[in-house]
Amino acid sequence: MATLDTLLTDLIAEVTRIQAPDALSSKDGDSFSMPGLIATGDGRSIATSREMERLIEAVAQELKGSDPSISQRYTDKEWNWLVRGTFGPALMIIDLDDDPAHNAQRVLASIRSQIDAAVTAQARENAFGCTLFGTFNVAPFAIGPVSFEPRSDWLTRKQHDGEITNTTARRVRQSWRGAKLRRRKAGYDAIREKDILDAVGKCPYVCTVRTKGLAPEASRLKAQTASHLAMAAVALRWSRPSEALAGFRLLTDPGIRRQRSLVFVPGVRILAGAQLVGMPHGPSISAEDWLAELEENRDGFALIGQAIDYFLNVSGVTARPKIMNAIVQALLWFYEACREEVDLMAVVKFTATLDALAAGGKSGGIRRLVNARLGIQDDKPIRKDGPTLKAAVDEIYSDGRSRTIHGTNDKLGKDWSSTRRLAEQFARLCLITSVGWAAENPSIDNPAALQKN
Repeated sequence: MATLDTLLTDLIAEVTRIQAPDALSSKDGDSFSMPGLIATGDGRSIATSREMERLIEAVAQELKGSDPSISQRYTDKEWNWLVRGTFGPALMIIDLDDDPAHNAQRVLASIRSQIDAAVTAQARENAFGCTLFGTFNVAPFAIGPVSFEPRSDWLTRKQHDGEITNTTARRVRQSWRGAKLRRRKAGYDAIREKDILDAVGKCPYVCTVRTKGLAPEASRLKAQTASHLAMAAVALRWSRPSEALAGFRLLTDPGIRRQRSLVFVPGVRILAGAQLVGMPHGPSISAEDWLAELEENRDGFALIGQAIDYFLNVSGVTARPKIMNAIVQALLWFYEACREEVDLMAVVKFTATLDALAAGGKSGGIRRLVNARLGIQDDKPIRKDGPTLKAAVDEIYSDGRSRTIHGTNDKLGKDWSSTRRLAEQFARLCLITSVGWAAENPSIDNPAALQKN
């Protein structure tokens, strides 16, 4: 594998080559290719060949490999673009007649200096319009770095912070009441007003996620995932979280849709079929009852908030990284399982939730997790006249998860809806009790301990 020095030496050689007349023709290799441009920072640009672009991307990947935190802070696209932009100023400080190795070191030093200047601990607040409860008067609440607020409360807060002008706030409120707004004079405030109306839409709530040290796109993507983790935590308070989550969504998520199909049966007149996917909002709950839920489960919500903080933390440093990692992964699998439309795939994902909590201990680890956290032994029925715990885990783990992943499931065509409900209940109860155990044992950072009484 090429080193940074080798890549930069090769790149400088390529820069030297393309200085020749007609070196950057429209034919680059065997295909048509227009040369790229990199700004030098002084109003000029450097033209690039396809080989230069390849070498620049290779340098970006080498730099990324030497610093694990880069993958936490940037998307690949953002990182490659940042590194590419540093080459313009860097290549302007060298003399192509100088020693190539010396030039390579100067370019590398310039690149590192520019990257260090660009990497800041900048704080960002990503706000998304969202649906939540069927009642819209629930007081603002937070789960770690994720906050949920009725949109009027959110608007008042941003107005108070000076981030939204009084005029913009007044006009947004008018629009939310259904008034038709007069056309506004073009300018920053007009753009901000439109951005608010577009981002919140008709959603009654706003979900806000605070990040620090993340590049813009990485911040947005991680904020969306953090929002989903927090929504899953809220949905755990209902006996069927998947039904609650059917009405919890960010405006950036897929919306409610009606699936339509045409059905033809020989000799029978049948109208088109239709099925609604998603709900306009989640279950209704009074402000007083939700406040009581938050208070009663305060420690559990606080623990999940710490896990979401860990997920967003660019350094990955936390008091209990192993426990936090297990909780985050379990909660993420749980969210995805609840959203899944295919029952068998939901079984796979709910079982992955259990496997994450059981430290990858397979079916035996899941049984030990249930033994310890739910108090059900292997040979005991999970409900009256129901299967034993061992039989139930075999159904969801061996028949559902493992054979499907390994491509050996010979029951793909059967109805997996009952197994899905079973897997959801196990995943929900094990998540709740595991989070509770982690909150009660703040000094333990070993997920395997969840399998012990």
